[in-house]
Amino acid sequence: MYRWILLCITFLLYFELAQAHIRHFELEVKQSIVNPDCHNQSYSVPTINGEFPAPIIRVVADDVVEIVIINNANRPTSVHFHGIRQYGTTQSDGVAGITQLAIQPGQSYVHRFQIRNQVGTYFYHAHVDLQDETVQGPFIVYENEESLLKASGVNVGGIGIHRAISPLVSDGPFRYYQERILQWSEWWHQPMEDRYSYYMGKDYLFEQQADSFLLNGKSVFSNTSTIDATCNGFEIIDVEPNKVYRLRFIGALTHRTLGIVIQSHPMTLIEIDGEYVQPKDIDYVEISPGQRMSVLIKTENYPEGTIFPISSNIRWNNQNSGYTTNGYGYLRYGKRDDTRLFEAPPVQLLPNVFPEQDTPGWVLPEVIPLFQGDERIINGKAARTLKIAMQEVIEEGNLTRFRNNDRKHIPWGTPTMSLFDIVTSQPLTSQSRIEPDGFSIDHQTYPVGPLEIVDIVFQNKKIKDNGLCLIHPWHTHGHSHYLLAEGDGDYNHDIHKDLRTFSNPLLKDVSNVYPRDVGDSTDSCGWTKVRIFTDNPGLWAIHCHITAHMIQGKMIILEESP
Repeated sequence: MYRWILLCITFLLYFELAQAHIRHFELEVKQSIVNPDCHNQSYSVPTINGEFPAPIIRVVADDVVEIVIINNANRPTSVHFHGIRQYGTTQSDGVAGITQLAIQPGQSYVHRFQIRNQVGTYFYHAHVDLQDETVQGPFIVYENEESLLKASGVNVGGIGIHRAISPLVSDGPFRYYQERILQWSEWWHQPMEDRYSYYMGKDYLFEQQADSFLLNGKSVFSNTSTIDATCNGFEIIDVEPNKVYRLRFIGALTHRTLGIVIQSHPMTLIEIDGEYVQPKDIDYVEISPGQRMSVLIKTENYPEGTIFPISSNIRWNNQNSGYTTNGYGYLRYGKRDDTRLFEAPPVQLLPNVFPEQDTPGWVLPEVIPLFQGDERIINGKAARTLKIAMQEVIEEGNLTRFRNNDRKHIPWGTPTMSLFDIVTSQPLTSQSRIEPDGFSIDHQTYPVGPLEIVDIVFQNKKIKDNGLCLIHPWHTHGHSHYLLAEGDGDYNHDIHKDLRTFSNPLLKDVSNVYPRDVGDSTDSCGWTKVRIFTDNPGLWAIHCHITAHMIQGKMIILEESP
């Protein structure tokens, strides 16, 4: 029965591929000398086509996308298309060691996949060590060709940034004059290789705070000594008066959660992780690593040259809370010239909209999906519940790693075989070893059957060494998930199995598990429960999107009828 279902899915996918429009892109990973924050030191980092951030990819729903990754850098790499579900094309998911071998220097890899049942804001990034800090770029999916043309200009066969043209863009039920992309990331004054060695080595103590927060790859380091012709200054977002703009926020962050506010410009939330929501007025955007959101803003009748700061505030970190030192940009009215801005806005003049105490969930409990999800999935009975309790521990050799349900992390794949190669050549049998929590010892995966409702509980745990509890943004590959519930302390299935704290479950692909104060009686400090439907055969990574945590083992693999 299962084989017949998979054959039917495969046939339908190939039929749709034959009928679809094909868009082809080539992305070259290469070493570039980069200094995005005007510091007195540049660094050699991997980039796409020599650009940081990487070029924008714009496609249309139902397109077949063919992307050739050419690795001319000095290290192995891979590229993941974050949020794209890859129906039937797990080998295009871009997770080195899992769905493919890493692309070695001098080699290339072809991703070919169809955009099925998705529109909205996504991005792409490297999925090897810390390369996602600089190999990262927007991936935007439009409902139709007309919307793509209006948003990006006439050159739609390749990659590039173009001024949008009139008339209004219409995507979903929303109409707006133009759109702007605000991609947020972090930058360290340290060679990427040194920081990777620190995270994976015996001297690791904690994640290092970024030296700069970047908007579209730009900032000015707060302690920079000189400003010269190579300094681009802060990012300037140009707008015209009395227009409605769509702002696409991309959390290409790898560590911190940020709050974002635009002075004197209220925002209306319309999209989260590629799913439209009913318009909701908000004072600020709260965005974690991997998350994306769209808002609408209405510009006013300000004169040409008027500027307003776009400001970032660190959330969910007691030691470094408050406005960042240099995570800023500017909204500018009317001008489009080469003027550069180097001064950060005075903090005392910035909007006072951020709560002193962080609130789990931000505004999400009040957000309603624009299109209701599948009630059969949302209200159905789960075939299984996977509880993922990851805890940071000190292993032999003083190495910091994450243990899942007190199980030591074992890396997947071999130098010559990806996990996909191993799983497909050595399938599970009735004699395979499956532990009580559903974990396969043989494949180091969580096997699930086809067309099942599966609940996943992300259990937050205090760090064993110091008792701290942190925020963790969990990303599901291959599936968007319904956000069902959150709670304090330890998830108890007998007590919490039917609990819903979200009356209108949102469909997302990144959900936070928040730190919650539970005292000293337990090392469990909060949980988040999500639900998926296993209609996409393949191997799918599920991991914390704080990159240091992911490479230290905070990741599982769902083995879904591959």
